[in-house]
Amino acid sequence: MKNKKPAVCCYIAAFTNARLDSFLEDNGFSKGMICFAIPTYGIMFRCRTEGRLIDLEFSALFSLLEFVKSKLEGEKIKSLQIFSSNPELVFAFTEKSPHMRKGSSRRTLLDQYAKSMQIAIGYSKPAENRALTSPAEYPSVPNDRVVKLNIDKSELTKVEFKPFQKGIKI
Repeated sequence: MKNKKPAVCCYIAAFTNARLDSFLEDNGFSKGMICFAIPTYGIMFRCRTEGRLIDLEFSALFSLLEFVKSKLEGEKIKSLQIFSSNPELVFAFTEKSPHMRKGSSRRTLLDQYAKSMQIAIGYSKPAENRALTSPAEYPSVPNDRVVKLNIDKSELTKVEFKPFQKGIKI
């Protein structure tokens, strides 16, 4: 019998700062933030955006799933255990939740990802949610561990100046 690879543990989070630094606010920066972390691979992602908290949390989830599918393709990840500190997101996967109704865009998108990997969602206390860990405290991947990201080489050699992105609209 073949040994099955264990699920990769991932963490997602989203939050909105009630108050933003006046300089950032004056320059149009978003108050919201979506985050995901894949500790096994030493990956942490954060992006500013606007939206309701549940929408931000789903954005973090789908950003994580797309990253795993497109950038960690060579790792052949077949099973994910995703933890969130938002009970509303965790309970969104129950039968009577309005967030994942059959035929909804979220449900359709999740079903697409579920075709190529097994996805389980669970709750994590905020203090244990690795997506909320400070980057300064986040350990790097050990030297003997090599993570092959699927990155287009032309993106690395292309030289262009881009305006600083203030966030994405969801």
